[in-house]
Amino acid sequence: MIRKIKGFIRYYLNDDKTSIGKFIEYFIISLNIITVIVFIIESYYYNVNPSLFWKIEIVTVSIFIIEYILRLWTAENKFKHMLHIYSLIDLIAILPTLVTFIDMRFVRILRVFRIFRFMRYIKSNSFLSKDVRLHQVRIVRIIFIITTIIFVFSSFIYEVEKNTNPLINNLGDAVYFSIVTLTTVGYGDITPITNIGKEVTVLMILISIALIPWQLALLVREIIFSISRKRFIICDKCGLRQHDVDATHCKHCGSIIYQEADSV
Repeated sequence: MIRKIKGFIRYYLNDDKTSIGKFIEYFIISLNIITVIVFIIESYYYNVNPSLFWKIEIVTVSIFIIEYILRLWTAENKFKHMLHIYSLIDLIAILPTLVTFIDMRFVRILRVFRIFRFMRYIKSNSFLSKDVRLHQVRIVRIIFIITTIIFVFSSFIYEVEKNTNPLINNLGDAVYFSIVTLTTVGYGDITPITNIGKEVTVLMILISIALIPWQLALLVREIIFSISRKRFIICDKCGLRQHDVDATHCKHCGSIIYQEADSV
């Protein structure tokens, strides 16, 4: 009986085809979006009603904890599951709330890593069409990586500077500083004051030098590749619409999609 229950839960936690599986997936995705939005709003209006933000935190993180426990309970190899990148991200997402009673600023900062929970669902592509799955989803992933870099470092800067830097009062100020810094524009109107803020800025610049040009190059390549494709009639076997300009067979299933007749 217990084995059947575990199999049932495991199936629907990873299913993206049935109505139940899609509902669970979309519910968790929506919850992730809410946590990110609340984190942004909190930087502007926390002092207005801090208890409200705490209640939202408790509700959302409680659901994350239940999800984490269920995934761990149903995993065939629990040790391997705990070391998986998605499981580590899930643990980091709930850790700051579990240790809130301790005044540990660096632990609270870990809340920004909840944005990485989207990786699980971007990878699945379950809510995207076949065309998007082939090439456009890579563009979505690249944009997500660039956005995540900006969001994470902006959040770090905000958390370490908000109490000492009069020029960084909310997450918007930190995002502006991060974009100006990452693009090497360097207006100089906002600068970090704390030593930690300066160290985070240096780390942000180093990572941006290594990652952002690489990701932008991939983005340009994918866009050019997408533009260079040409629409043919729908593949009779799998329904794929887009193929390479010189393709004679469907890239997805191998069926013939275009064939010139020999001249008499």
